[in-house]
Amino acid sequence: MRNFRSKSVALVFGSAGLGLAILIATGVYQPGGSPAWSEPQPAAPATSLWAAAAPGRVEPKGRELRIAAPMPAAIKDVLVSADEHVKKGDLLFRLDDGELAARLAAFEAQVAVKLADRDDAKVKGAALDRRKAEDAVYDAEREAFETRMDLDAALANRKLYKASEADVAKARTAVSTAADRVERERQKLRRVEERDLPKLTREEAALAAARAEVTGVAANLERLRVRAPADATVLKVDARTGEMAAAVAPLILLGDSEHMQARAEVEERDVRKVFVGQRAIVKSEAFPDRIFDARVATMAKTLGSPELTSRGPRKHTDVDILEVVLDMDPGGPLLPGMRVDVMFRDAESAEQTSLAKDATTR
Repeated sequence: MRNFRSKSVALVFGSAGLGLAILIATGVYQPGGSPAWSEPQPAAPATSLWAAAAPGRVEPKGRELRIAAPMPAAIKDVLVSADEHVKKGDLLFRLDDGELAARLAAFEAQVAVKLADRDDAKVKGAALDRRKAEDAVYDAEREAFETRMDLDAALANRKLYKASEADVAKARTAVSTAADRVERERQKLRRVEERDLPKLTREEAALAAARAEVTGVAANLERLRVRAPADATVLKVDARTGEMAAAVAPLILLGDSEHMQARAEVEERDVRKVFVGQRAIVKSEAFPDRIFDARVATMAKTLGSPELTSRGPRKHTDVDILEVVLDMDPGGPLLPGMRVDVMFRDAESAEQTSLAKDATTR
């Protein structure tokens, strides 16, 4: 019996020793150290590269200038074509002004008659100073009008290869000089009118009325000559000589063809994730293998209805958006009107990326 118990104890200890040897051999247990396994650790959350995304559209920097006719009328002449650069004040197109030109000539003839009648009535002192100042203002205004007509003629002749760039530049200088003279003469007249002046004579009043008619007709005639409001590039021309221009439809599209910007519509839920100066990228289906760097330049102060994704009347389920304008590098291939996707970089991921780039360059 005693021998049987001894054998059983030896068998138990032998089995325990064998098990311990197996644990040590497999590396599950390490004598004098910690267990080979460890408690599972939670995975570090992944940082997204993008804070928000929004649809957008490419447009010239400063937005496009849509030029329409001031009134319904027949188009007499179109002086520009697409991709042409224009200066502020250059004539873009001219509406039919034959009737107004005839009326202007008639009123100018009346002014000449009234001027002779007034000069027959002699005055002196302050009244004479007023006459001279009024004559100077009228003459300056007529000169300014004529220089604009001369510039229009030079631009038209350049189109027909009958005038050079030097001729056009000279005409532009004359327009600027005449405009400065008008301002100087008006200031002189204001100083004269501050004095104690006698009442106008009948001849002076008649001349002033005739001159007012000339000024009014000249202003209406000028309205029929549609000019460039700023230096720009002609992006599109829908005006044709002989067509009837409507007062609402844009006929010419102007903009900056070198510097583009993207106008994105950020949903209300993502407004807090976008800020001025934030980096972003712009992607277009026209260039699927390229990305274009951009940076948030301005943000609207109020929410509004979407324009890029709107279809038909607004519904109660439509989401309000915030317009965000992003500056882009000049000289890119994107064209005005292209639809794009704008991805706004997350501030933390952008900072980490910048630090990583700095570390690799050291």
